[in-house]
Amino acid sequence: MIKILHLVSSLSIKSGVMSVIMNYYRNIDKNKVQFDFCYFMDGEDTYEAEINSLGGHTIKISRPSLSIKFFNEINGFFEKQKGIYTALHIHEIYLTFIFATIAKKNGIKNVITHCHATQYSDKKINALRNRILCIPLKKQANYYFSCSKAAGSFLYGEKYLKTEKVKIINNAIDCEKYKFDPNIRSVMRKKLGIEKNLVIGHIGRFNKQKNHSFLIDLFYLIQKKEKNAKLLLVGDGPLFQTIQEKVKKLNLNNNVIFLGRRKDIPDILQAMDIFLLPSLFEGLPVVGVEAQASGLPVVFSNSITQEICLFNYKYLDLNQSPEYWAQEVLSIDRNCNRIQAFLNVKEKGFDIKEEAKKLENIYLEMDI
Repeated sequence: MIKILHLVSSLSIKSGVMSVIMNYYRNIDKNKVQFDFCYFMDGEDTYEAEINSLGGHTIKISRPSLSIKFFNEINGFFEKQKGIYTALHIHEIYLTFIFATIAKKNGIKNVITHCHATQYSDKKINALRNRILCIPLKKQANYYFSCSKAAGSFLYGEKYLKTEKVKIINNAIDCEKYKFDPNIRSVMRKKLGIEKNLVIGHIGRFNKQKNHSFLIDLFYLIQKKEKNAKLLLVGDGPLFQTIQEKVKKLNLNNNVIFLGRRKDIPDILQAMDIFLLPSLFEGLPVVGVEAQASGLPVVFSNSITQEICLFNYKYLDLNQSPEYWAQEVLSIDRNCNRIQAFLNVKEKGFDIKEEAKKLENIYLEMDI
């Protein structure tokens, strides 16, 4: 058995990156490959208990800085781990310049960088900082992963992408878990009090990236044309209260349902009629794959790679007005066969059982 050390910012259940890693971890053959996690940010709800139950370990380090104290801490950590890890898998790519050098110095031959987005950050200062810190990245790593071609091109460049140095690791899911079930749909719609409504949904953290403000403007126009329309919003985050206040100002209180964070995402997707994802940027959003596997028609913004377009979808320009979007959303075909959708998504390379085997083989080849 070989061991892989994942470097992440936190183990939070809210983290999209951790969601992707855990999907792979649950399905990889742990007799052949085992994961440990190095992180530096605390969270209330984390995957720590599940990681431990799967045989992995978690290591908390200090928040990264350029101080000698931090460099000594990381060097000391890797000195103690000599001979344990086959690879260091870095998901916080801007930290490669610190961790790759120290890891290699202490005997870890393989350093993987994994790009999960098409921007360095949604904050200008952080984006500039991260861009500078990532300049030496390609020389410091020797394996290059990306969640999509778009994200790979963004971080590594078209030249690397074309030479196939970049391995696309799909944000895969358990497709069968999202298979459409009319009975679950009926139960969920009754439970949520939306049995006779046109139900539009969105799942995502309330931050700038997910573009909730535009989403509310769009739904305001949809609701004018479809009086019985309801909007389900799943998630929490820093802009949660701001969006709630906007809903109140537009007198949409009775039409927008805030569900908070939920653990029954497959069932909630069954209850929806249309899914909207007007993000300002993404790598390849897992929730978009999940929504399509459940058979929902999905409307994506053009800032999201078309690699996400798998089943019944529309792909709209964010430069177009909310009025245009509203018209397109309401014209989408909602009468497709939702039951077969999960098979379409599975066949296009997003089934976690198959993709986990591919990742497992990549790791094992590093140990040869």
